[in-house]
Amino acid sequence: MKPGTVFRWREFLYPKFGGESKARWFIYLGDTGPFSTPILAHICTTTTSLDDFEPGGNRANHRHLFIKRARYPFFDEDCILDYDEEPYSSKKEVLESNPEIEVKGELDQNFMKDIYYGIWKSNYYSPKVVLDIHSSLNQIGITGLRKP
Repeated sequence: MKPGTVFRWREFLYPKFGGESKARWFIYLGDTGPFSTPILAHICTTTTSLDDFEPGGNRANHRHLFIKRARYPFFDEDCILDYDEEPYSSKKEVLESNPEIEVKGELDQNFMKDIYYGIWKSNYYSPKVVLDIHSSLNQIGITGLRKP
């Protein structure tokens, strides 16, 4: 996987969601690099709970990015990336060999730049993780980004 890869993880189970397993969509943001052991992948999830971001919704004040299915038809429906939610980390090799993960598509470089600058401004991503993402984007040709 490389930054910008969108995948669906069937039966995703993490305590953040009350211990319930369900399918979740993720965006691969980058990793810790080839010299770290193990290589950790940084991923973020999306949500289709669009009403939560409307005025009066429980995430109305969250910084977010709207992802339109019309632009990226590999998504099942419109969704939102919430910058005020912590990213996940997982061993890269586990992601790439997990039969529960299905790659759905890839976001273009300009959209990845938009995602990066939202992450760069977020208080929920550590400077180390932002630097990992910055380096990963540079490696695939997305250069000129501000460093954390």
